[in-house]
Amino acid sequence: MEINIKNENLSVCSGVCRTKNNFTTETDVIVPDSKPDILKVLQLSARPKVTLCETRSGQVIVSGTLTFNILYLADDEEKCVKSITSSCEFSNLIKDNSIGDSMLTFVDVDVSDIAVNIANCRKLTLRATLLTSLRVYSQRNLELVSDIEGACTKKTTLYSGTICANAQSSASITDSFELSQGKSDIEEILKTDAWVTDSELKVIDDKAIIKGNVRVTVLYKSENSLEYAQTECSFAHVLEVDGIRSDMTNEYSVKLTDIDAVVSANEDGRNNVIELSCDLLLRVIARSRCECQCVVDAYIPHGALQCSHAQISVEDIETVIHNTSDFREKITLPASCPPIGSIYQTIARPFVESCYTESGKIHISGYTEVYLLYLSSDENSPVYSYKANIDFSTGCDSPGCMLTPVAEAQLRNISYTINAENCVEMRGSVDINVQCIRNTEAEVIYDASIGEYTPPERPSIIDLASLKEEHCGILQRNMPLVKMIYFLQMHLKTVTISYPERHLSYLNNNAKNRGSSCSLCFFIV
Repeated sequence: MEINIKNENLSVCSGVCRTKNNFTTETDVIVPDSKPDILKVLQLSARPKVTLCETRSGQVIVSGTLTFNILYLADDEEKCVKSITSSCEFSNLIKDNSIGDSMLTFVDVDVSDIAVNIANCRKLTLRATLLTSLRVYSQRNLELVSDIEGACTKKTTLYSGTICANAQSSASITDSFELSQGKSDIEEILKTDAWVTDSELKVIDDKAIIKGNVRVTVLYKSENSLEYAQTECSFAHVLEVDGIRSDMTNEYSVKLTDIDAVVSANEDGRNNVIELSCDLLLRVIARSRCECQCVVDAYIPHGALQCSHAQISVEDIETVIHNTSDFREKITLPASCPPIGSIYQTIARPFVESCYTESGKIHISGYTEVYLLYLSSDENSPVYSYKANIDFSTGCDSPGCMLTPVAEAQLRNISYTINAENCVEMRGSVDINVQCIRNTEAEVIYDASIGEYTPPERPSIIDLASLKEEHCGILQRNMPLVKMIYFLQMHLKTVTISYPERHLSYLNNNAKNRGSSCSLCFFIV
């Protein structure tokens, strides 16, 4: 006897590794001959750029370039502020036995901390702590049995959240602007900072359009003082993403990887024009939800159906919750800090520390790392930076206690007010996106065949009569379902069966469909 098996493919995308890893890199910086000696380091900053991410069996190798900017007070008569730009290579090896070759990998690297050691007036040792955020996904197609013709089957519906499209691209922006009237000419650009604001994504016909603004602050030295200038550059970049649609769950990110500013002269010959160039890394990930109805158990009356089972695990992002946490906090600088003249930039980065479900609620907590970069009237510290952490905590209803929440935070906006000397009130909002992930384990049939059928042994009426009265209505035997049903139909009219729970629903349905004369009443013992 031959059977016809129908199969369906289910695309499965499982997160095999989600981790954050800190590592350090160290480099020596020699002051160029054109620069004066170092008296005091005023400010440090660094920007990482990932150039290689290689996924191998059991490990991921991340490497790139780290660019430093050092503001320092010169050891000369003028005690002027100078800057040095230097770069070094970094590499990080992350090991995890669940990682396989050619798995889909997304990685981000951020600076957690920077320290400096002044060896002498001409040499510095810089040590940076970098945070690697790694996500590795295993994608595969499962061929599952969706139906077996001629067999009574029990089915279940599996849902799988899969990454169906993704793309990553670099983009360059160039712009120039002239200083406003009343500003002195630029003698030297000391530092350039930038960050992305007001970005948004639009999806049209296998294309992802990301647009937004880059806000730039340039710190420079004029003839008599330190000054700064600010501007905004808009961008719009189109990524070719085969298979992306607007009805999918689309995730995107824009990261600034490099920026440069040079001085040029205007038509009157004044050095008050700043030409900007910056590089962006844009990423788009499109997710869709697939479903498949597959057979988990089956039998054929009067037939020997042999089924091969397999245990599978399916991951599905059941829902995405969007939440916002607002903060408002006063930051009072210690007495050891120089007085604030003017704040020329605030940098804020939110981090999620914990995300868990308790009593039907999802609890998210973390902190926003805030840097105040300001100019001061203090001759010994004309430029200064102060770091503070602002805690945040928020909660939302959980859609299910069996879901695993994974949260990410992004800064929406930030502003400040100087209330008193060295007292700043910070206000801002953090957008928090929580992915509620369901992991489903199921034992499914992946193959079936017909073996040689042997009719069950038919006990006599005498054998049945010899059963004790309290056991007459209960049958517990380690036999295939088809043999049990056959036995019951031959000898009994009304019975009560104790049998594994997974068989009850389709046995009852099958008895009704065939119009059997026996009434089957099920219960679990």
